[in-house]
Amino acid sequence: MKNAVVIGGTSGIGFELAKILCKNECSVCVSGRHDPCEQGLEFIPADFTGGHLDLDEFPPLREKLCKADILCVSYGPFVQKPLHLTTVQDWQTLALYDYALAGIAVSSVLPGMMERKFGRIVLFGGTRTESVRSYKTNAAYAGAKTAISVLVKSVSAEYRKYGVTCNAVLPGFVNGAKDKSDAVSAHSVAQSAFSLIQNENLNGVLLNVDRGWQP
Repeated sequence: MKNAVVIGGTSGIGFELAKILCKNECSVCVSGRHDPCEQGLEFIPADFTGGHLDLDEFPPLREKLCKADILCVSYGPFVQKPLHLTTVQDWQTLALYDYALAGIAVSSVLPGMMERKFGRIVLFGGTRTESVRSYKTNAAYAGAKTAISVLVKSVSAEYRKYGVTCNAVLPGFVNGAKDKSDAVSAHSVAQSAFSLIQNENLNGVLLNVDRGWQP
């Protein structure tokens, strides 16, 4: 049985992915602020708000990460503002939670995965953040999520020799789609993420799950 940790696994896409992993005979730990009260999922409270990203502040989560065979990070706030209205707090929040948290989690799981010669990492970017492009209303958020792509490519290139794969799902509009035909369900995004975990030949993939939406 593989040990899986889903940061941000108490709601939305992360919660759907955690349930899929559990149904596929993984021991699944989810972290977040609220217990999802789902049978089969182990809940570890972890409130990252207020800049608390030092995993030493969350010993149970740190211990789970050291033993994780599968890491999924779906936590991260969304801010939609033009640049001239983006505040210092916005910049700090997005950089910490949409990029640095994923990086810290990845750095925490890699030593154990290298030792065991096995690891599956799935991160979540933003809509169409697989390449550098312009954004009129959410550049700060998209910049942090574009950096996730750099992290994915770096891990996949350097740690594949240890049996570690690292991929990212770039979801479309799960909520707030102006056109209903653009909407994707959290469950379908989670299923796509699980497919990346299952296939050892998929490594360094930036998978758009957005019905072909274009900015």
